Amino acid sequence: MQRSRYLSDGWFRLNLEAASGWPERPGVSCTANFEVTGAPEGKVRYHAVIRDGRLVEMAGGHRADAAVSMVYRYEDALAEVVGGDHPDLAFMTGRMKLEGDYPRWVYGLRALLNSPEHLTYRSLLAEYTDF
Repeated sequence: MQRSRYLSDGWFRLNLEAASGWPERPGVSCTANFEVTGAPEGKVRYHAVIRDGRLVEMAGGHRADAAVSMVYRYEDALAEVVGGDHPDLAFMTGRMKLEGDYPRWVYGLRALLNSPEHLTYRSLLAEYTDF
């Protein structure tokens, strides 16, 4: 895996590579938009597509068909990547705003977000991301 700068195109590719071993989980699907405010390069918008438990797309920009949108301040987004925090922690503590189909993200992705593969993925991101 190649080291990549946080929120860069290379980092989006790093996410895809780090998630490449996720097993299929039928029905565990969601398209999500992310916005990180206060980043050194300003506001950064990107999206992720999870289909049947696999991360199949991650790139800059928002998608019109996203089921959910999440907004983080830069320092709160870093806590997930650097500290390996579970995504629920930011939501439960108010460090991430979630809009849209709340149940799809919070409950529909539970099998993925609580999996050993997702834990490994978060560890790899922390190891290979430059800030």
